[in-house]
Amino acid sequence: MEMYAVWRPAAANARLNALRSWLEQHQEQLVVTLALLAGLWLTARSVYESVA
Repeated sequence: MEMYAVWRPAAANARLNALRSWLEQHQEQLVVTLALLAGLWLTARSVYESVA
């Protein structure tokens, strides 16, 4: 990503600003989704280990 910013600064700036804006708008949803996925993974793993 840094080399992209060095080679094409205008395009990289536009894309990174768009990404930053999107992350600011969806930050809460991302945190909840990632926490839910981690919780489901840990639950599935513990169930699998207790059955096996």
